[in-house]
Amino acid sequence: MLLRSGRRLATLEEAARATVPRCRTRARSDLFAGLPEEILLDILLRLPPKSVLRCRAVCRLWRRIASDPAFLLDHHRRQPELPLMNCGGRLRALHRQARRIHPVFRFPEAFPFGFTADASCDGLLISGQHICNPTTRQWAPLSPNPKHGVENILGLYRHQPSGEYRVLYWRYPNNLYNMDCLIEYRVLAVGTDDPRIIDCSATPVETELISRGGPAIYGAAVLLNANLHLHWRKSFGVPYHRILVFDTVAETFRHMRPPAVNPRHVMHLFDMGGTLAASTSKDGMTGMSIFMLQDHDVWAFRYRITLPVVDIRRFQERGDWWAKVVNKEGDVLVTCYEHLLLFDKVGNLIGNSKFDDDLPVVLPFRLKESLVQHTFFQKTEN
Repeated sequence: MLLRSGRRLATLEEAARATVPRCRTRARSDLFAGLPEEILLDILLRLPPKSVLRCRAVCRLWRRIASDPAFLLDHHRRQPELPLMNCGGRLRALHRQARRIHPVFRFPEAFPFGFTADASCDGLLISGQHICNPTTRQWAPLSPNPKHGVENILGLYRHQPSGEYRVLYWRYPNNLYNMDCLIEYRVLAVGTDDPRIIDCSATPVETELISRGGPAIYGAAVLLNANLHLHWRKSFGVPYHRILVFDTVAETFRHMRPPAVNPRHVMHLFDMGGTLAASTSKDGMTGMSIFMLQDHDVWAFRYRITLPVVDIRRFQERGDWWAKVVNKEGDVLVTCYEHLLLFDKVGNLIGNSKFDDDLPVVLPFRLKESLVQHTFFQKTEN
């Protein structure tokens, strides 16, 4: 129907058709609103973090459930641990089930020189003098006092008695003539400006491992059962491996016996499903042996991984490759020029990603995505 002005007036039939989608949308909304809260909670727990953030905008009920601290903690526990890698200066995570790699953090202006991972814990990453949550894209300085520069980071952990996240690091003591303590271990609670010195517990073994460049720590600390496991490696003179354990509750050190392996071989410590494990390899490429820790600091050999050299050579154009176990299933990431390969523990190729001109580097850190809120981020935002 046309009006005198020439504008068209919708008929009743057309108006009825136009309102159908709204009725369907309202019906669909009413359907979800009628779900029992227990079922809705179970559904939200199974969603990835980004989907949970979107669900908060649906209604007040969904926002209340998806913002509850208990829900956020339970949701974090269900997330897989994702291996991290540096590809051309960009931090990426590997999803094994989806067999895909994607960036995990959009760098703010506070990181003008790029982003590097120095420690990880509970979905948090330390980069230089900042701590960030890649999932929520929040960041804050480790200390509000810029004079307390935190360098030579050994690990990040949650101090269970206080609930604080603390950074363990080392530095040279102010008294350079104190030969009883060649370095100082320090602990700083994130968001504070009061670092604390851990009592010096240097032993002859520890003294031998310290060179002019500081402790010869290899890889990243492995946090298990409230203990940080540090891998010391002496590569000059007579090589050998040592493991230093830091109790994050009592905040004291002790030594642990490493696996009985050739001291010249490459060794990596990692978390294999809640148990401390070590992979050892003669050359870090063709194959590796897996040891797992039992009671009373006893190590047991579990199995050997033999990588398919012929298959790897098909992707490798030049240079060498490096292999590393990255999860509890025993999957191995192989990095070579322009390619990142994922093999299972029996040598089957289960993932392949190609890069234009970058050499992907597998980092010794893992990311377990988290939506849990932290006060040190809130202070920065305010």
